[in-house]
Amino acid sequence: MLLQELKFLVFDIHESERLLRTEAFAHLDLDMLTATLESADKLARRSFESIAARIDLEEPTLRDGKVIASPALAEPLNAYAELGFLAATFPRDWGGLDAPAIIGAANMALFGAACTPAAGYLFMTAAAARLILTFGNEHQKSTYLPPMLEGRWYGTMCLSEPQAGSSLHHVTTRAIPLSDGAFQIKGAKMWISGGDHDLSENIVHLVLARIVTDDASINPLSLFVVPRQKPDGRENDITVSGLNKKLGHKATTNCALAFGENDACTGYLLGEPHRGLQQMFHMMHEARVGVGTTSAATAYAGYRYALAYAAERRQGRRNRSQSAARLVEHPDVRRMLLEQKAIAEGALCLSLRGAHLIDQIRVSTDQQETERLQALRDILTLLIKSWSAERGLEANSLAIQTMGGAGYVRDHPVERLFRDQRLNPIHEGTNGILAIDLVTRKARQGRGLTPFFEAVEADAQRAMPNEPAMAGALLSGLGIISRCIEKTSSTRCDPDLALAFASPLALMLGDMAASWMWLTQVSALGGRTDDFSQGKRAAAAYMVHHVWTKSLAIAPAIMAGAAPHNTIDEFSL
Repeated sequence: MLLQELKFLVFDIHESERLLRTEAFAHLDLDMLTATLESADKLARRSFESIAARIDLEEPTLRDGKVIASPALAEPLNAYAELGFLAATFPRDWGGLDAPAIIGAANMALFGAACTPAAGYLFMTAAAARLILTFGNEHQKSTYLPPMLEGRWYGTMCLSEPQAGSSLHHVTTRAIPLSDGAFQIKGAKMWISGGDHDLSENIVHLVLARIVTDDASINPLSLFVVPRQKPDGRENDITVSGLNKKLGHKATTNCALAFGENDACTGYLLGEPHRGLQQMFHMMHEARVGVGTTSAATAYAGYRYALAYAAERRQGRRNRSQSAARLVEHPDVRRMLLEQKAIAEGALCLSLRGAHLIDQIRVSTDQQETERLQALRDILTLLIKSWSAERGLEANSLAIQTMGGAGYVRDHPVERLFRDQRLNPIHEGTNGILAIDLVTRKARQGRGLTPFFEAVEADAQRAMPNEPAMAGALLSGLGIISRCIEKTSSTRCDPDLALAFASPLALMLGDMAASWMWLTQVSALGGRTDDFSQGKRAAAAYMVHHVWTKSLAIAPAIMAGAAPHNTIDEFSL
């Protein structure tokens, strides 16, 4: 069912076939794109979904300073790389297919729904390789890209430290210049996904550190390539100082790493010095879209499991019948299932819109249009990650509730999916921090959120003749949100008020983005009346008139500045 959903979103909604008429993608055809999705679906269901429960139980272990992962991971990860999925969106010069980003995102959804903890190693490697492709010199690209895109070497990003989680300006890892142009790396990194394991020949860490200068000044962060083994095969003085035990994503190793405890860790500057944070955010943006996509996929997987269970399980009677009714016949169960569908399929559509924007920017020949698309992409990236994770967690919780006690135990996968989903509002920037970025900095800089609002309004106005109820509700809600953003982004507004309401406002904006995506889906259906289309229409109405309406309810409090959490002291909490 997910493959059908993705084909609908990729080809019918986002009309990705049009990309094939451009020079950038002229080497591809529709059959190739379709075959890529179908091949990914087969591998995901055969090799990734089949190990998901096992690797959740076989947690990584630390033995003699090395991390040992579940042996069940090796075969699917190798197959993924051998079939070309790791390199699919990379240039043909590096062995890739140079496929559109939206195809890469759809593939990510397929593997994310099947088993995100396994696929996470591959997603992170692709993001790290893209950063090297973007900022690396020719020697670095020729050294690291081939083994990474072949799946022999994996990649990570090393940002956080024990004392510096989201506040990266507190990073203290040092990079001491060496006579040969390399750097000695010294410091500790924390929460490193894929930081060590026995699944690949090597691990390429991308490390944020400060270059040490003679005047002892505190320099801006720079970015370094720090492989576990140097290209000549020698160990690089990187020690696993701890292995974090997690609520979910248990099969994805998560490490505390020490660099240079013996003063023998070598790193290689990637890109320009003192611009590491800007460069790393290139990878962070890709990672955030990836988190949003896998959040949507995890919500979708939970929804489909809950729906299948509810269609078979008999419990309670309906309409004075003497026989037990199936769960799906009960109105409250249908409510929970429809809410899951509205969230999951709305999040999938939103994630693919973000990926499609990358493709549109690439093929755009008009500078003004390119700038508009880039501004919209920057806004949607934050919503794709934060909204999909927030609402996705609610959807996975509803999947458990739909199945009752059966959903709460490990006999069924929805318990595991809920635990895996719980990480997504936290990593790659917590939802609260992204909300502050969205509602304060982005709302106040440049054109603010105007590109987003204009895109929503334009589509709603176009849809008004055929979908007046949904389009009208979208325009009405847009007006409410616009007034709230205008109040909190005003220079006359108490800065703490904007901070206090950042998360509710971001949720409102995300609900609007999802409602916008649902309007585009319903508009594309035309007069179709099949079951697929009827389900789409019901889910769209539920998103607009139920889910979004609840988040809009806080608007009067925002306009009134009613924020008791701003005035209460810590001792009264």
